[in-house]
Amino acid sequence: MAPQLIFQYNGQRVKVPAPSPPTVEAAQKLAQERLVLSKGSYDLFDRYGRIDHGEDLQRAMHLADGQDCLIEVREHEHYARLRRIEDQNKSQDERLAKLETFLTDSNARVSQIVQVAKDEIMASVNKLNNRVENDIKVVLDATVQDKLELQKDVRNILEFTSQIDLEELKQNSADTAKLGVEVKDAVRRVNDMQASWETDKMKLNESCAQTKHDLEELQKYIQGKFKICIEADADLRREQQLVSERVQLLSDDLRILTEDHKRLEQEATNAFEAQVREFRTLLGSIREDTEHLKHDHGIVNTRVHCLEGTALDVWEGFMPGVLYFQRFHRVAKGDDVQFSPDFQVATGRGFLAATGLVVGNNEGLAVADGPCRRFGTPGSHISYFEVEVTEIKPVPAGMGGLWVGVSLQSAEEIVNHPAKEFDGWLVGGFNKAMSCRCGTPAELPVDPDKIPETFCPGANDGRGMGNVEEALKLLREALPPRLNGRMQEFGSNWNSQTLQRGDRIGVLWKCTRDNGARMRISVNGVVQLTQQFPDAPSAKCAGFFTPVIRLAGSGKSAKILPGISPPSRMMAD
Repeated sequence: MAPQLIFQYNGQRVKVPAPSPPTVEAAQKLAQERLVLSKGSYDLFDRYGRIDHGEDLQRAMHLADGQDCLIEVREHEHYARLRRIEDQNKSQDERLAKLETFLTDSNARVSQIVQVAKDEIMASVNKLNNRVENDIKVVLDATVQDKLELQKDVRNILEFTSQIDLEELKQNSADTAKLGVEVKDAVRRVNDMQASWETDKMKLNESCAQTKHDLEELQKYIQGKFKICIEADADLRREQQLVSERVQLLSDDLRILTEDHKRLEQEATNAFEAQVREFRTLLGSIREDTEHLKHDHGIVNTRVHCLEGTALDVWEGFMPGVLYFQRFHRVAKGDDVQFSPDFQVATGRGFLAATGLVVGNNEGLAVADGPCRRFGTPGSHISYFEVEVTEIKPVPAGMGGLWVGVSLQSAEEIVNHPAKEFDGWLVGGFNKAMSCRCGTPAELPVDPDKIPETFCPGANDGRGMGNVEEALKLLREALPPRLNGRMQEFGSNWNSQTLQRGDRIGVLWKCTRDNGARMRISVNGVVQLTQQFPDAPSAKCAGFFTPVIRLAGSGKSAKILPGISPPSRMMAD
């Protein structure tokens, strides 16, 4: 499923499909439609800052790593204030409507109660009149008794009527007074908000007027510059015409001087022709002697370089003919890597490597042109090299820095692989270690008769590694061929993002006798990490290892340092 955009605005999140191509205008249009916002009243932000260009939106979607991309929508301050004022006006209008409804209902209830009491009194009076008219002819004793009962009923009615009028009417009057005070307070608040809106509107008008004035001044300034350029163009044309006339005069002088020069050249040619023939013969003999000297010097230099460590490192199986690394290999590198003229300094310029991502690509890759020097005893060999950080760049925390490690394949073998894959082990980044396996494509099958360069030189004639066939068998059991390459990261305890310019990193690699290997890292002579790699081959089936670095994160440029021996604290178990 394609990744989507998630707009976060005022506590709500709205998910929309990502635009294609990912442009800022398309994303803003989606935000306006789904969030009901005005154009130009907001800005888009990700966790690294405001999104102004298509590259910023592509960066946010790339850092989401295939997941939904969260984008925050921040409304401009003055638009947010207008929205809050509108909400307050709406709430006040609703409250006034409720108060008016309540007041109307109260008046209706009071009128209804008064009417009910009046109706009851009128009914009692009518009843009384009926009784007087109907009982006037009764005996006088009964009439007197009825009169007393009638008076008693009248008193009860009057008491009931007086009680209803005093309590209910007083309560309704008090409620009406309170509602009047609240209505006045609400009107006052509305007037205050109206005054505040008028003040903000005046400030906005002043700001717009000032901006218009600045634009007019800028237009006048640019028009003045245009006039100056036109005048300068006229002056240049006039000077160009003068120069053309002078060039024409010089051309005539040059023609005269050319004729004189040809005459003098002919005389000089005739005078030195005899000497030139003699010099040509002499230079030919000198050139031949120089070529012979260069050839002899190259042979002697190679022999001295091959045998330079023979007096220091001698043990059973030692190979004095190995050409140890002196610089980076010219071709075994990532597509983004550039070298200094002497191939000592490598600089990475890849986008993915700059974000700390090294898995699945070869950006920032730099391989030495030869293997590391080996130290130690048979079955316990140590490979060691050092690099120096020559340039760093600021990156967000957590992206890490450069990676250092070794490769079982030589630089030439890595170049011959279609994807430049290798069997290697590295540490670096943000507290990470990495194990790399080389893939074997179907179009490039494994040649069983080919001896890997880790056993060379001396492997074909039985020297160096001793029983090469047995060592090759153990190596293929430890690292069986794979159809596809693999780069696997796991945790470590060294954050290379803390490196500074000028720091020297020492890398010591030691294979155990049975299985696995150990890598030890030092910075400026201080041991920082000892990392175990259980999937590495043992010392019985591996020979020489080639230095490898990956320029990533904060590590932009590094220099490889040849011919350095490991300090004693690095070799101590």
